[in-house]
Amino acid sequence: MRRYLTTKISGFNPKSQFQAAVRLFLCLITLVASGNCFMPRSALSPQIIRASITRSMAVAKTGGKVLESVEEFKKTVLDSNGPVLVFFTAPWCGPCRLSVPVVKDVMKEFSSRLRVVEVCTDDLPEVAADANVVSIPTIQIYSRGEVMDTIVGCVAKSVLFSSVEKVLEDIALRVGDVGSEKS
Repeated sequence: MRRYLTTKISGFNPKSQFQAAVRLFLCLITLVASGNCFMPRSALSPQIIRASITRSMAVAKTGGKVLESVEEFKKTVLDSNGPVLVFFTAPWCGPCRLSVPVVKDVMKEFSSRLRVVEVCTDDLPEVAADANVVSIPTIQIYSRGEVMDTIVGCVAKSVLFSSVEKVLEDIALRVGDVGSEKS
């Protein structure tokens, strides 16, 4: 038995397996495009695929509020007086899933001074485009509708913590400067 397994494993050729997978994929695409497939083309439309994903799966679970419309983004983030951390993510994004615990920790640590919201870039591509998000995960920190800091990709907890602290200090200095100008 062991000899059989060794022969089978050593005989595995990843290149030929990959080529076979590519050929199968191309055949499937050809069938769907030609209409000779059991799956209707309408079943592959992005709207139907997006609608089939439930909200619980659509966005990583950081505990922050999930924004579901452009208007809600404007009201919650751009029109907010306090600082808001926006976590741009997608359900299929592996690095986004890795960033979830880091964002959760930041939310717990700064819950009294910072609001955390999530935007699924698949559901709100126009929000991501307006925010100049070209890669996910992206974390942006807003204050009074202005982007104070942007972090792209997976980051260590210490990096995100220091970025949030820096932004909160900058906001405190701004408020202090405005208060001193009025005196």
